[in-house]
Amino acid sequence: MFISCSGDDDSSSNDTSFNPPSWIQGRWNAQVNGVDFDVGLEFKKNDFCSVSANYATCYQNSINISSQTQLDTNFFEEISSNRHFIELTMAGSIVTYEFEKVSESIIREVFSNNNLEYHLVD
Repeated sequence: MFISCSGDDDSSSNDTSFNPPSWIQGRWNAQVNGVDFDVGLEFKKNDFCSVSANYATCYQNSINISSQTQLDTNFFEEISSNRHFIELTMAGSIVTYEFEKVSESIIREVFSNNNLEYHLVD
C-alpha cells in the first residue's frame, strides 16, 4: 500500500495510462561522473520509455497489449513537484521506478544501486 500525504499538487493514479508530470517530460541520458551516455529514459505526455542510442522501448504499448489479452495488468503512479513513483504490474511481474528532481536538468533514480542520475538532453 502506498500513501501520499503532501501538498495539493501531489496526486496518484491507478489505471493503465501513463501521466508523467511536466517537469520530468523529455529525454534524459544517464550521467556517470559528469559524463553523459547515449542511454537513458524518455518521458512523453502519455508514455515512459527506456532509450539506448536511437532505439526506444516504451511501456504504454506493452500495457495496452497486456490489457487486451486480459493478463493481470495494473499501473500505479504517485506524482509530486519533485518526485515521480511508478509501479507497473503485467502478467504477475511487478516493476517499480522512483525518480526525484534534483534540478531543472537532473533527475535521480532512487531505487538504483548507486542513485543513478540522468541529465536532460531535450
